[in-house]
Amino acid sequence: MSIDTTDEACTLPALLALSVEQYGDRTALITRDERYSYADLATRVDTISRALVALGVGKGSRVGLLMENGPDWIAFAFATTGLGALFVPVSTFCKEDDLAYQLRHAEVQHLFLSARFLKNDYLAMLRGAAPDLEKGEPGALMSTSLPALRSVVVRADEAIPTGFETWSDFEAKASRTPESIVEGLRAEVDAEDECYLLYTSGTTARPKGVVQVHDAVARNGRRIGAYQCLDENDVVWFYYPLFFSAGCINVMLGTVSHGAAMILQPSFDPGVAIELIERERATAWHLWPHTLKELTQHPEWNTRDHSKLHKGTGPFDALQGGPPEDGFGGVNMYGMTETCTAFTCTRADEPLPVRLTTCGALMPDNELKIVDIETGEPAKPGEPGEICVKGPAIMRRYYKVDPATTFDEEGYFRTGDLGHLDDEGRLIFSQRIKDTIKTGGINVAPADIESKLVTLPGVSAAHAFPLPSDDRGQVVGAALVVTKGKEPAGDTIVAHCKEHLSGYKRPEGLLLIHADDVPMTGSGKVQKVIMRDRLVELMEQSGETIVPWS
Repeated sequence: MSIDTTDEACTLPALLALSVEQYGDRTALITRDERYSYADLATRVDTISRALVALGVGKGSRVGLLMENGPDWIAFAFATTGLGALFVPVSTFCKEDDLAYQLRHAEVQHLFLSARFLKNDYLAMLRGAAPDLEKGEPGALMSTSLPALRSVVVRADEAIPTGFETWSDFEAKASRTPESIVEGLRAEVDAEDECYLLYTSGTTARPKGVVQVHDAVARNGRRIGAYQCLDENDVVWFYYPLFFSAGCINVMLGTVSHGAAMILQPSFDPGVAIELIERERATAWHLWPHTLKELTQHPEWNTRDHSKLHKGTGPFDALQGGPPEDGFGGVNMYGMTETCTAFTCTRADEPLPVRLTTCGALMPDNELKIVDIETGEPAKPGEPGEICVKGPAIMRRYYKVDPATTFDEEGYFRTGDLGHLDDEGRLIFSQRIKDTIKTGGINVAPADIESKLVTLPGVSAAHAFPLPSDDRGQVVGAALVVTKGKEPAGDTIVAHCKEHLSGYKRPEGLLLIHADDVPMTGSGKVQKVIMRDRLVELMEQSGETIVPWS
């Protein structure tokens, strides 16, 4: 299978317009209670676009969105970028400090948010981060804490500060803007215009803002869908938050560019997911391993029909007995926010062993080199080294960071990941360099340890990390995410480690923690450093090597 790269849309408004032209009456978005055709989506984008213009948004404006997954998230993303504005999605996992940092660092001028979602009170967070916003006037806010912010629009069922606007009042502004103005602004959006400012996870430091341009995002999104062999007959179920690049590029753009339908859930509920997968006869899925585990262990997984699932991210078609008659399966890929998600990718029609064991070959127009970690010289063929990448899918820059500190003299971005190329030129990813545990001169991969620990009954996830050691430099430590009421006993854990792990790989300190207590970044990544520090503290206090989080 070859990927056709001719006649690709090179801006987001062009990508959406092409899909609306080709698939207008077909279903684009599905929720538990609603359906939107591509024509409906375009209408929604137009309404939001006209309201944004009336608010003063145009090329170069910085517009933030803090909202759960839903049709309006997608419409808002196309509306803002279609006007030439810089779209700044905010993590729904954020805390007050995260929100304040991102809004100030990105210099967000217009913020749109849900007042509440699940246990999160975003309106209270915003008021706590910038109390002086309470004194402002709509559209003319002034805050010393957030000096760039001029307007806040809130979707809420409750009273909001007088200086903020309700979502309904915002949408009412659409009548002030002729459609011709929106069309004129869209026509001026260029392939090299900046469109996304996405924040990385920041597990050990402040998140970085990744600036992407239209050409990179539009083309890579379409190509990811092409590698998955998506078409207008596919129905895609996923649960990636849309604020992640995997959500707003891989899933959203990969699906929309091929006329497929997207099932949207505001939050992951395995029972509802299984219901929707069966009802809509979903053919493709995007999910993390822990999400997969929750789905397949749900009591209804074996009683509901999910037999059509075979495409998407991850070769999970193996669970369904292999690819169906069309021969397509889930893909494996390598990438990150800085590379518009996928940089290498297997094809959906490649054999299952290839899709299971490699991250695929380079996607069109990309370049890659593997270098020695210490010297920066090219690594020997087949030997692991740091993955360095270059090409049109690479970010323009980190926001407010000198590009000279990010790219090498040849223009390659050093990823901080270890990997090597096989004989066919496919990438084999190993691990993050900083995650390597070096004990007694031996390099140990955390993933290897985690894969053995997670098989212990009562353990839903495992996180391995280095602990300081006077004689060996580092030893292995780990946190076990245990199920309440089913926590494994200490002797059971020790016996399991002795059976499944070599001596130098066995954890010398273990933290037992419940899922609700696992420390996370604002974008939902586990903060191993916090768990490591807590484990060291508790071991010193108790004199024990297996300790509960408390």
